[in-house]
Parts: sequence; C-alpha cells; structure tokens
Amino acid sequence: MTKIYVESLFLKYPTSMISDALDELNINGAISGVFPQRYDQGRISGRALPVKFNKKSYDPEAWRFGGGVGKPLEQVLKTMSAGQVIVMDLQGTINATAWGGLASKLAQKKGVLGTIMHGTCRDVEEIRDCGYPVWAKGICPRRSRNDFTFGTINEPIIVTGIKIEKNDVMVADQSGVVCVPKEMIQETLQLLEKISRQEDLLEDQVLKNEVQDWDGL
Repeated sequence: MTKIYVESLFLKYPTSMISDALDELNINGAISGVFPQRYDQGRISGRALPVKFNKKSYDPEAWRFGGGVGKPLEQVLKTMSAGQVIVMDLQGTINATAWGGLASKLAQKKGVLGTIMHGTCRDVEEIRDCGYPVWAKGICPRRSRNDFTFGTINEPIIVTGIKIEKNDVMVADQSGVVCVPKEMIQETLQLLEKISRQEDLLEDQVLKNEVQDWDGL
C-alpha cells in the first residue's frame, strides 16, 4: 500500500486558500516577492529544508574555480533528500545567485520537489528544460561565492518576515508560496476543508445569481 504523507493533502488547495486558513489562525504564512520560473510548474507541497547563506566577501571556504557547484551549495546538495522543498535565504539579493541548472538537475534526481530562493536563480533555460520547479525573486547570471558563504542548514530562517523551520510544510504554485508551521498542520487542514466547502457553495450561488446572504455562506 502506498503511504500517504500529510503534506500531500495540501496539493488540492491553492496557496491563496491556504493563506486564508492561516489568517484564521492568526498566522501570516505568505512569502512575498518570489515568482515561479516556469508558467507550467504546477503546485508542490513538501517539507522545508531551510538554508541560510551569510554575506562574506571572497571567503576562501566558499571559493571554487569556474562555474558548477560552489562549496556552500555543495553542503545543501549533500543534505537534501526526496520529498523536501529547499528554501534558501540569500537575504533577497538580486546581484548574485546560488542556484542554477546543475543544482536543479541534481535535486530532481534526488526527488527534491522544488527550490524557493529568497534571492535569484540562473540557468533558467536549463531549469525549464529539465522541468524542475523554482521560485525566486528574479534572475541573475552572476555566481554568489564571491559575496556569500555557507551559514546554516536545518536551522530556522526568516524570509520576508516569515519564520521557516525544518519540516514545516511549504506549498507553492502560480500565485506564490506559503509556509504552514508543522505544529499547525492538522488545524490548517481542517479549516481548509471548511473554507473549500464555503467557496464551492458561494461560487455555485454566484453563477446561478442566487446569493442572498453573503455572511451565511
């Protein structure tokens, strides 16, 4: 029998609806300012692998000749595993990137579900060709190893004001990215079922021009 992972239950809900459910719990889980790098990426949902790179100029521990995989990124690629979503914090920089085509292909081979960059990505043609999902602030061809070094992995990070911890659920689609805290998964799913039923009922009444009581839906 195929094992059903709880994070996969979020796949049927758009990020906007998940954000609504989190709002009902007084949680802001929406990560702003990151965009899908393919129009047909679809929706992903998996457990967070949080990564932080620190600003440091010309750190010999980060340097490696040429392109390929920088030493800080190597630690991420060795740690990642199937079912995870990599969330990388490069402090929102738009002048360098730590993620590109080769990293995407390696992640895809390991069964990683996608990468969310609080920063940019590069090699977009390769990323699109291999079909690996990436969300990022934008695109920049310049490598990051002259400006950043390895910081932490599997430790909490804060991205656009949202705290992300190991094994939180990350859901991303064309509308954006949300983080569901791992301790709030069940409550969020219960609310999503209720909100989904409410929206289905409202849509049906709107299409039939039969809405009489908006608050009663």
